[in-house]
Amino acid sequence: MAQTLMQVREWNAALKSARPETVALFVGGTSGIGKHTAIKLAGAVEKPTIYIVGRNEAAGAQVLEAMTKANPNGSYGFKAVDISDLRRVDEACKELKTQFKALDLLFLSAGALAVSKNETAAGIDVNHMLRYYSRMRFVENLLPLLEAAHYPRVISILAGGKEVMIEEDNLDLRKQFSLSASTGYPASMTSLAFEVLASEHPSVSFLHVFPGIVATPLLKNSMGSVAGTILGFLMKPISISAEESGEWHTWLSTSPNFAPKNSGQGAYIVNHDGKDATNQSLMTQLREKGLPEIVWKHTQDTFNRILT
Repeated sequence: MAQTLMQVREWNAALKSARPETVALFVGGTSGIGKHTAIKLAGAVEKPTIYIVGRNEAAGAQVLEAMTKANPNGSYGFKAVDISDLRRVDEACKELKTQFKALDLLFLSAGALAVSKNETAAGIDVNHMLRYYSRMRFVENLLPLLEAAHYPRVISILAGGKEVMIEEDNLDLRKQFSLSASTGYPASMTSLAFEVLASEHPSVSFLHVFPGIVATPLLKNSMGSVAGTILGFLMKPISISAEESGEWHTWLSTSPNFAPKNSGQGAYIVNHDGKDATNQSLMTQLREKGLPEIVWKHTQDTFNRILT
């Protein structure tokens, strides 16, 4: 059910009493939506524990400072990790498991727009790795911590509702790569994987979110300073600020509207305002082809290929 910004702000303002403590991990939380959601969540909860994973230590330090300013009662940490390398992801998760007993929120927002293919050592495009495989590796590794939490939720900020028909022999985009496929394939794969995960882990809710057009550094990072600045200026009238996006995504991260499968739907495809964004016709076609199970088996096979 879609909400208004006023309703969202009222919910967030009530979190100090409704949710006095929360433990959250933001992967890709040094800029953009992840950064602003982490800062907003820090200020909204009485005693938050928030950990940031990203590549840029200076940017990470700035986020830690901003969260501390928003709420000095919180506990905050940052770890520099190149999450395009799944071995580094595994190392980071192993360390996190020693620090936390439970994890209420895993918030995934790493990656940019792939305007050209740039393969990792594993032969997979960097952004495809960031937007799908490394995110799913974090999910798989941290599921025990999520299942130990009172309000476990996984949120992947990507392209919920923008799924496309996918071919099972091109899931890693090694056979055929294009700008549209680099966006559509991880969207479809995320929604399908979340259905499988919600079924297998019914105490955890999984949200695949399309955040709308948000004024973040994403365009500059993806397209270069000049082109990104021009496009950002042209899109400004239909975009929302990163700070407002933080408000919406703090609500998505904590609202009881998105219950786990044992008391609700479990897997959700939504816009930033919580409105259902599911393309029912396409998702039905994907399910009829058996693609939820095919995608998840491919994901496991890819992990095994790269990590063993």
